[in-house]
Amino acid sequence: MLPGQRVPGDPSPLAVTTHRRSDGVLVLTAVGEIDAATVGRFRTELSGACVTGKRVIVDLSGVGFLSCAGLHALEEANAASPRFSVIVKTNLVLRILDVSGVGAGLDVRRDVEDIFS
Repeated sequence: MLPGQRVPGDPSPLAVTTHRRSDGVLVLTAVGEIDAATVGRFRTELSGACVTGKRVIVDLSGVGFLSCAGLHALEEANAASPRFSVIVKTNLVLRILDVSGVGAGLDVRRDVEDIFS
């Protein structure tokens, strides 16, 4: 099997959900891997969130891998949304953001509540 190929019937390697908090903040939560095979869905959900939310929080706590394509999607969303934050708890994703330099341009937090304190 080649990289990026999936076995038919396997669950999607990326789940993306959105919900609006009572204070109007839109939270997009991604769980799985953001790579060449899944970035299209991630980008679509992220773009929609940035259009409908005045403040957008992207929770990547459940993301185990973030590719260059995922980094680019985050940069695009950050440019499109005036109030954009990213929640990251895994050391691998933090390291990817740091080494790539993308994290320097993002509001990266460890927890949603860190944004409001």
